[in-house]
Amino acid sequence: MKTVLPSVPETVRLSRRGFLVQAGTITCSVAFGSVPAAAGDTAESTPSIAAVSPNVWVRVHADGIVDIVCPAVELGQGAHTALPRFVAEELDADWDRVRVQQAGASDKVYGNPLAWGTQFTAASRTTVGYFDVLRVAGAQARFVLVQTAARRWSVPADQLETQKGVVLHRRSRRSATYGELVASVQVPESFPHFFARNEATQPADDYFGAAPPSVVAQAAGPASGAIALKHRSTYRLIGKDAPRKDIPPKVNGQACYGMDVQVPGMLYAMVETGPVAGMAPERVDDGAARQVPGIHHVLSLPHGVAVVGRDIFAVRAARARLLVNWKANPDKQSYDSGQVLDEFSDLCRNGIERNAVQAWKQGELSSIDAVFARPDVRIESFEMQSDLVYQAPMEPQSAVIQPHADGSAEAWVGTQWPTVEQGFAAGILGIAPDKLTMHLPLVGGGFGRRLEPGALVDAAHIVRAIGKTVKVIWSREDDLKRNPFRQALACRVEAAVLEKDQRILALRHTVAADSWLARLFPQYFNAYQQTDPGNWIGGMVAYDVPLQRIDALTPRRSVDVCYMRGIGVAQVKFAQESLVDQIARRLNADPVDFRLAHLNTSPRGAAVVRTVAEMSDWKRRSADAGGGMALGLAYTPYSNAHVALVSEVHFNRSENTLSVSRVWCAVDVGMVAQPDIVKAQMEGGIIQGLSVALMERVQVAKGVLQHSNFHDYPMLRMSQVPQIHVRLVETDQAMAGVAELGLLQIGPAINNAFARITGQHLRSLPMRPALAQMKRSGPTA
Repeated sequence: MKTVLPSVPETVRLSRRGFLVQAGTITCSVAFGSVPAAAGDTAESTPSIAAVSPNVWVRVHADGIVDIVCPAVELGQGAHTALPRFVAEELDADWDRVRVQQAGASDKVYGNPLAWGTQFTAASRTTVGYFDVLRVAGAQARFVLVQTAARRWSVPADQLETQKGVVLHRRSRRSATYGELVASVQVPESFPHFFARNEATQPADDYFGAAPPSVVAQAAGPASGAIALKHRSTYRLIGKDAPRKDIPPKVNGQACYGMDVQVPGMLYAMVETGPVAGMAPERVDDGAARQVPGIHHVLSLPHGVAVVGRDIFAVRAARARLLVNWKANPDKQSYDSGQVLDEFSDLCRNGIERNAVQAWKQGELSSIDAVFARPDVRIESFEMQSDLVYQAPMEPQSAVIQPHADGSAEAWVGTQWPTVEQGFAAGILGIAPDKLTMHLPLVGGGFGRRLEPGALVDAAHIVRAIGKTVKVIWSREDDLKRNPFRQALACRVEAAVLEKDQRILALRHTVAADSWLARLFPQYFNAYQQTDPGNWIGGMVAYDVPLQRIDALTPRRSVDVCYMRGIGVAQVKFAQESLVDQIARRLNADPVDFRLAHLNTSPRGAAVVRTVAEMSDWKRRSADAGGGMALGLAYTPYSNAHVALVSEVHFNRSENTLSVSRVWCAVDVGMVAQPDIVKAQMEGGIIQGLSVALMERVQVAKGVLQHSNFHDYPMLRMSQVPQIHVRLVETDQAMAGVAELGLLQIGPAINNAFARITGQHLRSLPMRPALAQMKRSGPTA
């Protein structure tokens, strides 16, 4: 099921045009004609004397400017800084003279080796997946420039060194900038092998499994002509902070998001959809809509009615005048979010009897069952349920498609998975995917929602019908109404506790949730025994507990779901970490000490727990807690990273309000690529996780969404954000992903603090509605 990239980055000679087409370079206002795909701009093209491309990732210009292609989309996470610095480090480029180009869409060229060889920006796989490939790309470019200088000066290449865009020969005191060498560069047909020396290898991932062989794995060593990459102790750029490349244009207004794209002569379109997702138009009265000046077309689509016109204001006004009768969809019209959650909870309580799939285990099942049957253990359990959640990117969906007379087309769309969007749209247009050139602007938030197509599907249907360039825009109401939400989920965790030793001997997780994989990628769903690991992997490898089991149920329901940042890990960890604190409280054990006692085989886990306890002054503040204030702790190992978080929580009993004033977080992601970016990612994740934990939920009644915009879908406001303190615990371990980590601990940390104040945990997400329910029904255990 894994696709492995070629062992080294592709060696091609690209013209300037070929490089820019491969890179998917865009401007907000597209003032040029179409350019075809770069099929011919490979090894046969003659490089311009003004610039040279040693491979598809790097282009060095005669003026010293270096273009570096970033395979990942800039979602606001800093990809356009962190990834190009991997290339620049090995190239020894002058970072101030580096320009970042966004890659186009190609799994073959830009696929992530640690994400099934696909080109997607998600799952915390971006930096870890491209680290080796991009270092080799930089090393290849440096190799070419050094060899060029060696020929020019008739000296051995091993006497040369490089420094900030300059090749130096210290013996003769000669030097040449990279730009000065461009005209003499000869790109070889193949490169030597570049290998990493004494480097921790990428371990297996909770979701993706074992990593494929790395492109920098040490083979025969220097004797075979292989060249060592830099050791991390010599890094000048990696691990050092730098201003992000995407920030200045975002501040001065030059940044180009999907919503900003303008193509000459394009029409605008919006699509009206039914009150229930999946309804098709049955009868359309478009007379009033067509009377609006500037309206060109009104089209019935399989999923709605499109209004196409010369400007967005006319289109919006015309759409409001449509009168549509929608075909009934009994399956979707019967969906009730509260009822579905109750069904999921019932499945968790009776999982084995309901044909749950054993998704993962540690130890023999007979041993697990035997421990739970022992008379000297106490069985502790915790059940929770979590509502649907809207990913809520700040930029709603939009897309532009421009058709061409030769049957090809170009598309501009903000996406996390460009090749999936390309395949969907090309299929609708009736062309091969490689005939649809993808341009990838900045994205105003993804959070998993942009892993599947939205507005681009609308645009493809419309363009196929009218044959003209169209920009589709979704309003906020459209974006919310047509969104596939984070899955509703129920989880039951049981622990067999030997009280006399204060030890957890065994754990059982049962998780019930609908599946994004099953809906969109059944081949992956089937590969995981017809389960969705995004729902259940949060239960894996919990502390030093020797015996563990995860059972998964995947009931399919009629409202579409999609992964969200943190996937199901955030929900399952809410149950697991609440249970750990529940057990510690029952045993009268300190939550920090109790966790450390179960982390004897995880020094990295113990280190982040100790660090966050020191950061938060846990012993003193815990002793001083009272009057409606307490500290709560949660710990998560996930995808080879370790995070511990403490929250300072206040609960006003008379007003029944819950708030968070301070958060401390210690994180170990192994080698750190960009410290400030890691901290920003953690801060952003904590804020989003806090919003989701406290207040965010999607409610659906009889198939109808009960929200339309942010006025009735509450989210955390700036004034409600606590003080956040993040500390990096850097180790010599392999790099791990970051983006999802911040969401995983904040919910259970708040819940554990709440239990220390009130004596009971909340058992549903979000918490504020749960508080209101608890007040109405009275305290429950």
